[in-house]
Amino acid sequence: MQNSLGNHSFTSRSHGGKLKSKHEIRVSSVLKEDPEDMLTMLVVHELAHFKEKDHSKAFYNLCTRMQEDNYQVEFDLRLYLLLLDFGESLY
Repeated sequence: MQNSLGNHSFTSRSHGGKLKSKHEIRVSSVLKEDPEDMLTMLVVHELAHFKEKDHSKAFYNLCTRMQEDNYQVEFDLRLYLLLLDFGESLY
C-alpha cells in the first residue's frame, strides 16, 4: 500500500453496544498538484471500492457511471506517471 496512489479503508468499532463503521479514502501526496480530472478519477476509483471490493466488470461500470471518461483519464494518468518516472513534466 505504501507505493499506491490512493487507498481506502473500512474500520468497524463497537461503542456502547453499537457497531460503528468508518470509511476513509487517502490520496498520495505525489498527486496533490496534478490535473483535477486525474485526482477525480482516483477518488472515483476509491469510492467504487466501497461498493465493489475487487476490480471486476461491475467495479469499472460503477466508475464509468460516476465519471464518464474514466477509462480515458485512467489511461492519461498512467502516461503521466510514466512521464514523472522519466523526470518530465506536463508543463
